[in-house]
Amino acid sequence: MERGTSVHFKAVKNLRHQDQHNRREGKEPRYLLPPEHRLRDASGQVLEAVIVRNDPGLHERYMARLAQCSERAKRAKAFSPFWSGVVVLPLRDPGESVDAYRDRLTHTMVEWCRGYEALTGHQVLQCALHFDEGHLEEPTGEVCLNPHAHVLVDRMRECEAHVIHTRTGERRIPARVSVIELDRERMRRVQDMTCRLVTGESAAGRRARVAAQRETARHAGLPPRGHINHREYRAMMQEAARERQRERVTLQARIDALEAELLERSRDLGEVAGVSPSVDYRKLEDRRRVFCGALDQVRRARQDRSEYEALEHRAAAAEQAAREARREAQDTKFHSDLVARALERAGADAQAAEAAHPEKITPEDIARARRAIESHARRRGLPLDEGYKSLRVAWMAENEREARIGRSKPHAQQDYSALKLAHLEIQAERRAAQRVRAKRTRERQVQAARERTRDGVASAGGLISGYRSAEIAAARACGLHYEWDAVARCRRYRDRAGREVFMATRTRVELVRHDEAAEAAALKIAAARFGGMVSLTGTGEFRERMARKAVREGIRVVDADLARIVEDEQTRMARGAQADGAHAVPARVPRIVRPHPSHRELMVWWQRLGGYERTAWLEEAEHAGRKSVRPGDGLLNAWHTMRDCEDAGGSVPQSITKARQQDRATVRREDEQECSPQDDFGR
Repeated sequence: MERGTSVHFKAVKNLRHQDQHNRREGKEPRYLLPPEHRLRDASGQVLEAVIVRNDPGLHERYMARLAQCSERAKRAKAFSPFWSGVVVLPLRDPGESVDAYRDRLTHTMVEWCRGYEALTGHQVLQCALHFDEGHLEEPTGEVCLNPHAHVLVDRMRECEAHVIHTRTGERRIPARVSVIELDRERMRRVQDMTCRLVTGESAAGRRARVAAQRETARHAGLPPRGHINHREYRAMMQEAARERQRERVTLQARIDALEAELLERSRDLGEVAGVSPSVDYRKLEDRRRVFCGALDQVRRARQDRSEYEALEHRAAAAEQAAREARREAQDTKFHSDLVARALERAGADAQAAEAAHPEKITPEDIARARRAIESHARRRGLPLDEGYKSLRVAWMAENEREARIGRSKPHAQQDYSALKLAHLEIQAERRAAQRVRAKRTRERQVQAARERTRDGVASAGGLISGYRSAEIAAARACGLHYEWDAVARCRRYRDRAGREVFMATRTRVELVRHDEAAEAAALKIAAARFGGMVSLTGTGEFRERMARKAVREGIRVVDADLARIVEDEQTRMARGAQADGAHAVPARVPRIVRPHPSHRELMVWWQRLGGYERTAWLEEAEHAGRKSVRPGDGLLNAWHTMRDCEDAGGSVPQSITKARQQDRATVRREDEQECSPQDDFGR
């Protein structure tokens, strides 16, 4: 892995603490890697700190330098006779052993100390290599080492006492110390020497690489990257850790909500399946038994349905057979009567009349009856079919009349009592099956009502009464109260005087009074009841007036034929706002249903935004009507609102533009503060 290098200095204020930190003595810092992730040499020892150079009289030298400095120099804010520097070291090459890696860096820092003393005139008093710092990359857990070297240099030089000759005589100058200052050119040479020794890269190559990186960042619109000290880096890591903790809390809350929903659904299935109430639905085995019982109930319902359909088919076939048998019996009786009457007219004897009985009728008798029907039709001047029908109707009326006076009984009543009894038995079985089916249908309806109620509560953000809480709050804001009409199954809203204003059923809101206050209140109640959108019915004038009021109230109208009226009202509102010197009210961007993004995609987009822009997107999401039901939904709502703006035409609201300008101004001020000349740089 390629890694650049550099050296950075700062004034030493606490030499004892700096010395203990370099030699890894005293209290161990909290940001070190765990022992199991540190480097180990061939003998198995943990590689922590390697001392390259250490002056035994370090503290005495420091106190002596302070004693030689003037009080005016000591009062300076960034004054110190010693400098503490950090040199960034390269990572271990693939396949390189830990011992070879340690020896290579040790040799490099020895050469660096010699080169630094030759370039600056400073004296390197201490040099220590640290291999135990770094961090663990989340969520992969990859170990990222941060090898570096701490150097402690003396930036003072001693001037011996000497004598100068003046016109008045000799003047003795006492011994004193002075600071070896490093200008920008000499610091550039130190950085080039560090790059050449540590990475093997030339000074020209390093400057070309840095220039290319800056140019790439400038084209990408990124701010220039400066040096980050350990306190800022620690604050950044702590903020990232807090953000990860918040994400974990959000995910855990979502998991708990899903588990609670699964538990509730399992209990409902247990009621349907008839499982004992003592079952522990939190156990996987009990849930599996509940699901198996519910599946058995579904299979049994399907089997009952197939049996019921087969029974219906049998009943229909029995009814059809009964009708055909009854019709056949009536036809046979009718023909036998016709034959008997024809024989009587022809003067036949009693033996021939007895032969006309329905059981003894022959094809010749039927042909004779047909000829009688034809003669009857010719006498009356009717077609053959009409004559047959009229003769049959007269015959059936005569039979019914005779049955009423007691002379004879209907033919079907005498001959088909057994068929009627079988038909009644089939009807009884069908009614029993219908009762069972109706009972199961009612149970399914009750279960569906429970699920709708639970879904309504979940979509309303955990409210006990679902959308009705928002509806009641809107009614109270308008000064109305409602009464439940159990007969009409609706809510009748009344004002403080008790007069009815409008009524709200399950699917619509019907106005009783048509005034400004009633129409505005009806729109607000409908918006709270149906998720912020309404559909208007009525006369054209009424729909146009209500559509314009809905636009002014920020309520979405879903009727396609009112789109022009909605756009016209939005344009009028924008023009009116511009005429008053205020910003135009932007049209509400239509909400689009799309799948949620992945967590990585969402966090990449969120971290790319500034602080003001994040707040602006959250406010725009609330303005668009997106509600946060569970923890963490605010970030998803902001992302979906941004996507809605992009899909609507790529334009962003004015609040987002202002927030981006504020973020740019903040970054510009921070860059100016970072680029301001430091008091101690180069000194």
